[in-house]
Amino acid sequence: MEQPILSFLTAYFSDLHIQCRLTDRKQLELADLDLGLRNSILMQEADAQKQAPFPFVQNTIYFIVDYYECNYSFFRLPDKSAFLFVGPFLWKEFERSQILSLINRLDIPAELFPQLQEYYHALPLIADKASMTALLRHVYQTLDADADVSVQTLHLKDLETRESFLEKHQFVVPEDPVLSMHLLEERYHIEDELLDAISHGNSARALSFMEALGNLRFVPRTEDALRNRKNLILTLNTLLRRKAYETGVHPFYIDAVSGNFARMIESIQSVEEINDLISYMVQSYCQLVEQRSMSSYSDPIRQILVTIDASLAGDLSLKRFASELFLNTSYLSTLFKKEVGMTLTDYVNANRIEYAKKLLRSTLLPVQDVAAACGIPDVHYFTRLFRRITGMTPREWRR
Repeated sequence: MEQPILSFLTAYFSDLHIQCRLTDRKQLELADLDLGLRNSILMQEADAQKQAPFPFVQNTIYFIVDYYECNYSFFRLPDKSAFLFVGPFLWKEFERSQILSLINRLDIPAELFPQLQEYYHALPLIADKASMTALLRHVYQTLDADADVSVQTLHLKDLETRESFLEKHQFVVPEDPVLSMHLLEERYHIEDELLDAISHGNSARALSFMEALGNLRFVPRTEDALRNRKNLILTLNTLLRRKAYETGVHPFYIDAVSGNFARMIESIQSVEEINDLISYMVQSYCQLVEQRSMSSYSDPIRQILVTIDASLAGDLSLKRFASELFLNTSYLSTLFKKEVGMTLTDYVNANRIEYAKKLLRSTLLPVQDVAAACGIPDVHYFTRLFRRITGMTPREWRR
């Protein structure tokens, strides 16, 4: 049975989108671990791709830097024949100039640059090597408290000459432009899970997947970091508004929310502000779906509810709606109460009083003007209705 500390470690790296594998194969090839890089751009016999065996010394944590500047870590489990492999990942951003230098150094076809750029920006980034080393060291010592753990870093390019490497590696431009299907599939999986959480109005679940998505990196489309982030969040806004529509939220409500976020996004002045806005956006769309999804309503009732929200001061009578929908008033009244749980009159009055409370709280309008804005021109009737629903008069409620 896998020990709890190893279960924790694999779950931890999974949250960071870093591959973590336990295997009993001592000679696990980097082509098995690199998420498709070698199998995509190398053309040769399988034997030619094999790496020289690593010197597995017990009680040693290894960090490997391969020819493509990708990083891996591995160690042999104490008193076991199994090995733990972590990677690939990067310690720091692999910039455009570094990719071009790599292409030149390894004689990689220049046509592979766009694919390599996508690959390196999809790889997980670990900014703190000391923390990573400490984590693995503590995991090892939890498995074997008496172990005197050492750490060793190996650069594969130091183990053989450039000429020897090039002799064994023939690069090709693949027909399939996708280097790492695994990384792309994971990204789309997280997006699907995020949208599913939105469709159920589950804010906590949506935020957890949004955090996971935030750990992924994307190729910058411009030199402006802020513009790149704005473009990503604008795309997210589009995805969320579409999902809200699919769950039955009327465009009347969606446009108000998405339009507001579009304006907020463009007004942002720093990358740091965007993270807070993303969380607020996800929560807002979940709330929108939870409160405004009309998938359970019939078309006539859906149209009535939207009209009520759009024009509380207008004519919201049963007679008016029955005429517009070409339905019998008695039938429409029964249908509305069945689907909404109250009569049309009670629903309209409840919404008008809620709007009145908002005006009383946020404005200094006289009570008669508040009443008129809510579609009840008779201030005396408005006061009686307000007292019946809230238990106090409008002036008492304002105080």
